[in-house]
Amino acid sequence: MTNSAIRVLWTVVGLVLTAIGVVGLIASLGHLAGVDNEAPLLWSGLLRTWRGIDPWGLVILGVLGLLFAWLGSKLLGRVLRARRYPVLGDLDLRSVTGQTAAAGPALPGATRVRGARLARGLERDLARDPQVRRASVTLAGTAPRPELWIELQLNSRAGMTAVRDHVTTAVERFRTTSGLAPRRLEVTARIDAANPVRVH
Repeated sequence: MTNSAIRVLWTVVGLVLTAIGVVGLIASLGHLAGVDNEAPLLWSGLLRTWRGIDPWGLVILGVLGLLFAWLGSKLLGRVLRARRYPVLGDLDLRSVTGQTAAAGPALPGATRVRGARLARGLERDLARDPQVRRASVTLAGTAPRPELWIELQLNSRAGMTAVRDHVTTAVERFRTTSGLAPRRLEVTARIDAANPVRVH
């Protein structure tokens, strides 16, 4: 989930909770038409159900509360988690080719690429090799000479020479298509649960 999606999610949750609180306050003050401010907060059917499952109702609420608290902590942790390296931001390809990016709206023909998209594209390229079970790529720094960090999860039969050649070819394709020439490249390969093996 992206940061923008998380912000939208929390905004919606906040608006819903605020609306519920405002409606409840207005109803309790007797200003909501058709609602008796002396009536129970829960409607009669739900109130009877609640009394019928006593004392398990509190247990169910406690479990649901713990579940939502756990989900909230996981979501908050994703937002606040510090990245190992500063992520490369949006890329204006005119700056890569040596042309100065114009201020204001992009001119016709200008292409803007998100740094995260470039990283995901390189991950997919690296993962095409059957020896690579999973690839993780981080672009750090600034264009046109960023830092490139690659982590590979390899199967047990992977050969380091073949992996090196595959990575070299993929990185060269990345240089050609993006126009970026990483000033630092670090590749870490892990075979199953073994200790990392540096191939670059």
